[in-house]
Amino acid sequence: MKNTSEKKIVKSDSSEDDLKPLYVRSVVNSLGTGTINPFIGPYAVKELGASSSDMGWFQSLSNLSNSVMQVFWGKLSDRLGRRIPFIVVGGLVIAALWIPMVFVTSASQLIFLIAIQALLGSMATPAWTALIGDLVPSFKLGRASAAINLWASVGGLFATLISGMVMVSIGGAMREQLSIPVAAATVCGVTSSLVILYIKEKRDNRNLTAKKRFASDMLDVVARAEKSPDFMRFSLTSAVFTFFMAISWPLFSITLVKVLNASMLEIALLSVVQGMLTIVFQGWAGRLADTIGRKPLLVLDRFILITVPLAYAFSPSVYVLIAVGAFWGISTALDQASMASYLLDVAPEEYRGSFTAFYNLLIGIVSFLGSLLGGYLSDYTISLFGLVFGLQMVYTISAVGRGIGATTYMTLRETLKQEKTR
Repeated sequence: MKNTSEKKIVKSDSSEDDLKPLYVRSVVNSLGTGTINPFIGPYAVKELGASSSDMGWFQSLSNLSNSVMQVFWGKLSDRLGRRIPFIVVGGLVIAALWIPMVFVTSASQLIFLIAIQALLGSMATPAWTALIGDLVPSFKLGRASAAINLWASVGGLFATLISGMVMVSIGGAMREQLSIPVAAATVCGVTSSLVILYIKEKRDNRNLTAKKRFASDMLDVVARAEKSPDFMRFSLTSAVFTFFMAISWPLFSITLVKVLNASMLEIALLSVVQGMLTIVFQGWAGRLADTIGRKPLLVLDRFILITVPLAYAFSPSVYVLIAVGAFWGISTALDQASMASYLLDVAPEEYRGSFTAFYNLLIGIVSFLGSLLGGYLSDYTISLFGLVFGLQMVYTISAVGRGIGATTYMTLRETLKQEKTR
């Protein structure tokens, strides 16, 4: 394998001390997102009266907005040889836009706000993934990704539980309950953005004079991606699965609020129990990713996720859903240890930011389409068959599609063995 370490922002043999800001940023950022993210959907349904189609737009626009600019940001990050400015500015934008959420008066206003937040904050995503790839050698990516995500899970788990307890203790309208989580998310977002400044990266000016438009950037990335068959196969496989997975996303909050009548604490527990299992299995999953390979974990994870829409469709109470949901924590551990590692394995080192952004754009587009289909399809089935059976029909479609998509992961090539032989 060609030695390109002198072209990297940070040497690939960085010590654990060099990685500490990554862990801190991951934990504090997860504290912020864990405080607010699990409750935004229920807030839209319970407080703002969002319908299934509204939730379809909520999910689809947030996913697409988060992805549409990532090719540009990823390409710019690669060209400038810088990651940290994108992570800092993107994080600050996200933090600032939590505040207006408590002032919106309709679901459409919330949808617009979330879309803008995702659009402007998306600059951090490809830069963050690429920075991890810059700092960690490939043969350690599984363990490093698992460790970083472990601490992120700990932060998010703690924040979600505390947030749910605080909201229940406050009582009253959900808008009032959400005020403290919003304030906490803002503070954590600002802190996590600034702590990454402790990483000192070397500026590389070799491409600063290149001037291209966004369209030509995208065409350039697509052209390079087409020459990487493993990357293209992985991207298309993920797109198929994600499309069917996204069909059920708009329905989760509808089921929790309108069918199961879950409180904010119960919604928090649903996330917390899954998070606990993720933490328990995180290290194990990371070791597996670096020993038996990424592919087996990807395949197992995808087949586990078939159970998600089925559980939401037929669980008689929120506590049954919480118990079944514990199983999904294992799936999350498998996903976190293998997905990023596989993506970085199949992306050329000098184009990691661009390829990550291209992948996320593709996933954003299919998520947009899948979520919209799920939202409008469930509006139609609910109008014909009632709330419960109408939701069950769409959940079943999502489960069958996930099963078809999961089988396509078996066609992927294992990348860990290739890394060992280089």
